[in-house]
Amino acid sequence: MQQVNQQLNDLDLFIQRNHKFYEKKFRKMKETGKSRSWNWAAFFMGIYWMVYRKMYFKAGAFFILSLVASSTPYIGNILNLAVLIGIGIYANALYLDHIDGNIEKINILFPNDKDTILKKRGGTNLPLALSLYGVVVLTLLLGIL
Repeated sequence: MQQVNQQLNDLDLFIQRNHKFYEKKFRKMKETGKSRSWNWAAFFMGIYWMVYRKMYFKAGAFFILSLVASSTPYIGNILNLAVLIGIGIYANALYLDHIDGNIEKINILFPNDKDTILKKRGGTNLPLALSLYGVVVLTLLLGIL
C-alpha cells in the first residue's frame, strides 16, 4: 500500500496541473490494458500540447511527421488531420510513457532529492508553448504578406 501511495505522490508531483484527470485516465488504461484514451486538448493543440506538457522530443518527432504530411501533394491536409486524430487518441499513453520514464530516471539518479527534481522536470511549460505558437502564427502572417 505504501508503494502505491508513493507512486501516486510521484505522479502528482510530476503532473502538477490536472493530475486528477490524468490519474483517472491512466488508471483506466492500466485496468483495461488499452493504450487508447481520447484527449481533447492534445487533439486540438497537437504538438503545442506536447510542448506544454514538456514532451519536447515527442513534439519534435510529430512536428517532422506533420511537415512531411503537409508537403504531400493533394492529401496533405487529410494526413495532417490523421496525425491530429492519432495524437488525440494516443496522447495519454504518450504522456504516461513520458512520466514513467522520467520518474524511473529520477528515482535512480536523484533518490535523495527526488521530490524537488520531479517538480522541476514535470509540470507544464505554458510560456514555451505560447511562444512556439506565436512564432508559427507570425511566420504564417509574414508568408501571407
